[in-house]
Amino acid sequence: MENIFFDLNKLKHCGKNVIIGKTVRIRNPELVEIGDNVIIDDFSYISGVVKIGNSCHIGSSCTIQAGTASVIMGDYSGISAGVRVFAVSSDYISPSFDLPTIPYSFRAGSIIDKIHIAKHVLIGSNSVVLPGVNLPEGVAFAAQSTISKRKYLSWRLYGDKCRKPIYTRNKETYLNKLNDYCKSLIKN
Repeated sequence: MENIFFDLNKLKHCGKNVIIGKTVRIRNPELVEIGDNVIIDDFSYISGVVKIGNSCHIGSSCTIQAGTASVIMGDYSGISAGVRVFAVSSDYISPSFDLPTIPYSFRAGSIIDKIHIAKHVLIGSNSVVLPGVNLPEGVAFAAQSTISKRKYLSWRLYGDKCRKPIYTRNKETYLNKLNDYCKSLIKN
């Protein structure tokens, strides 16, 4: 597999059956771990300590910026096209002096907090995930959601405001289908 934006051999870990688009850019690939059966579509950008679980999909034109924190994505999770995941952000309320062009010793006003995306999570197109978010198993977000640091319920669907769930996802049906799929892999 050839990639013009980074050397695949420099990844901290790269599992089996991984497809990475030719235009994916991974900054500091030695900090990135990718599980088995992962697809990362073209024009996506990944930076910092990022761990992508098994059977995950990252759609085209996504950004995952861990900065000095980390982003962990659990197995069977999906991030749709255009999603932005930021474990680091400026603090726009207090005076902020945290441009990447400024040496660390002079920076102030950054919000830095890890992001954890549990198993079976779906994030709709053009959503934004802010620092400190901890998404529980099976939660899903509609397109163009702003996902901030708050408590979310497992196996629920949230709309663009993400204040309360708008639908309960059927965990049993989902896991049964996943189980059937895994059994079919063993038979083949």
